[in-house]
Amino acid sequence: MFFRYTVYMDASQLHTLFLIIHLLGVTIGAGGAFFSDGVFFTSIKDRKISKDEFGIIKYSSQMTWVGLILLLVSGAGLFGMNAESLSNSVKFLVKMSIVGVLLLNGVIFHIVHLPFIGKHIGEFLVKKNKPSSFKDTPFLLFSGVISVTSWIFALVLGVLGSIPFSYLGAMSIYIGIIALGTLFCYLIFSKFLDHDNKKTLAKIGLINIITALIFFGSSLLTTGFMSKDSIVDEAKIEVPADSYSRDDVALHNNSEDCWLIVDEFVFNVTTASKLHPALFNCGSDASENYHKNHGTGIRDKMMAFKIGTLNNLKGVHNSDIPFTKAESLNPKPELYAVAGSWDNKNLIVVVEKDAEKLLFIDGTTHESIGRIHDIGFQPHTSVFSPDEKYMYIISRDGWLTKINLNNLDIEKTISVGENSRGTALTEDGKYIAIGNYEPGNVVILDAYSMEILKVIPLIGEKDGKSVSSRAGALVESGQKIIVALKDLTSVWIIDTDQDFKVTNKFGGIGNNIPALHDGYVTPKGKHFIVSSQGSKTVWVLDTETMKPIAEIETGETPHTGPGATWGDTTYIPALGEGLITAIDMNTWKVKAKIKTGGPGLFIRSYLKDPSYPYVWADTAFGDHNDEIYVIDARVNKIIKTLKPVEGEGSWHPEFTYDGKFVYIVSQTANEITVYDSYTFEVVKRITANTPSAVSNVGLRIEELGL
Repeated sequence: MFFRYTVYMDASQLHTLFLIIHLLGVTIGAGGAFFSDGVFFTSIKDRKISKDEFGIIKYSSQMTWVGLILLLVSGAGLFGMNAESLSNSVKFLVKMSIVGVLLLNGVIFHIVHLPFIGKHIGEFLVKKNKPSSFKDTPFLLFSGVISVTSWIFALVLGVLGSIPFSYLGAMSIYIGIIALGTLFCYLIFSKFLDHDNKKTLAKIGLINIITALIFFGSSLLTTGFMSKDSIVDEAKIEVPADSYSRDDVALHNNSEDCWLIVDEFVFNVTTASKLHPALFNCGSDASENYHKNHGTGIRDKMMAFKIGTLNNLKGVHNSDIPFTKAESLNPKPELYAVAGSWDNKNLIVVVEKDAEKLLFIDGTTHESIGRIHDIGFQPHTSVFSPDEKYMYIISRDGWLTKINLNNLDIEKTISVGENSRGTALTEDGKYIAIGNYEPGNVVILDAYSMEILKVIPLIGEKDGKSVSSRAGALVESGQKIIVALKDLTSVWIIDTDQDFKVTNKFGGIGNNIPALHDGYVTPKGKHFIVSSQGSKTVWVLDTETMKPIAEIETGETPHTGPGATWGDTTYIPALGEGLITAIDMNTWKVKAKIKTGGPGLFIRSYLKDPSYPYVWADTAFGDHNDEIYVIDARVNKIIKTLKPVEGEGSWHPEFTYDGKFVYIVSQTANEITVYDSYTFEVVKRITANTPSAVSNVGLRIEELGL
């Protein structure tokens, strides 16, 4: 334990040490160069260098060498710690190129120019109105220009967080300034130089102007003058699996999904934030606050949450925790009952997350009827065919599996992405759509044959730049597929009856603040509601007129879950605070704000019986994460607080098909609790392996958008 702590502490401090060395190198090197060049340029006016001036130039140039060595050491160290991201950093590459120029200039100065000056101390280096025998003088002036320009450039780059130019563009500016500096020298010192020396200095300036123009032209023809680092995700930059930009981290900004930056490391502190979500400013740089509370270095407990390092790229490039996609998927069914002895509508399907299994329970008897093993890495969402025969489930690493619910046989498994999330099945059961984080697209398949029919890239324009987006919410509305583009803050409509054409695009949702997350369709499919988590709002689309009709402020970081409505009221939980917002669907105004014990994920109502007045909601995170709330929708007040498993997080309420019972999963307790939906009494407890989600087949088929 001590050894691991020491390694982590050293890594953090080493990065800080390299930054300090880098700062010292620039300071010492620039100071020595400016002093040395100042003395030399002043001496030119006297046309000769004294012994004292030579001593100053000599020792100042030695200071410059110390600075250069420190820059090389720090640059090599920083590059070694973060080679991939720094290889893509224009600022770093330009700075190292300038260091290379300074090294070459320094070597020439010490080998050629300094000995030349030393041999001619007190002699006239320039001769007014007479031919000079000192042909090195123009090159000495040019060396001084290179030195001053390079160190000024290095200082400016150190101040800037990033530069808006490509490498060739930045270098053309650098060489152009050297050319201007040479021209300035020509104008200032020409009266002290003879004809030949003036001619040589003019030629040097002209060569630099031509070189700058060549670099400028090359930048326009190849990489472009402006840096692609300044364009948000215009072209996906290949970055290591454990390297993240600040924009990557900013997407994980709630207690369900909480990342932090401390120094140059990225941490996934979701587990810790669930205990005390109010204490975590998720998605941000927490370095200052962390060190204020914990001193220098990073504690071993914190390093246990480390998922990677910070890079200086702009835009979203790597938004997920590293995981390895399975090369194949071979799910295996196991039956505990006779095939066909159950009613598919009454089936309760439980995702056993960490175990990569599905547990099937008869919702009438609450008896387990079978399992499917090896279903994939963290299965996320599932949909069911209208004839109740098939289930489709996507694993996080992109494997789509079709299951026959009559006997739990595996019909087919196919890879549809690298990092997948959403699933939608058209109302007629003909087409299934999968939303991917990576690559950012929607994949549409024939639900019967599982053949891929169409791949729709989620690429659009934002702030005048081309952006590739992850797929957020994915729901069906009749024969249409509605997809929320997380990073483009827009919603697209895909019509499967029109050859999978994108017929509508809605942008600027939530003031263009990422990210759009989950969504649902209200009863009868009239409205689509999606959460705009960054703007604390939900956006509403009329699915008949295809016109946006409202955007309503909710609690911090809204999370719609599968949706819950009662009468004309729909309910939106929040991930950032203990609040459920009740919204009137006639006026689209906030009807009530229901305070809860903490952030919530899922909320459910029973739509088959409009007289059933109760809405069930979870807490999920925080000090009260073991609480489930029963809300009386007639008065919008909590009338019962339940604790399925004392002290263990419980969530995801789901009704049985007949509405008599509610299932609650407790992942950390390895338990499912079944409640009587009217008396709120515990009916049964079922052991499960890390249960994380629960669905009833019949209700999910009949409720649109699920």
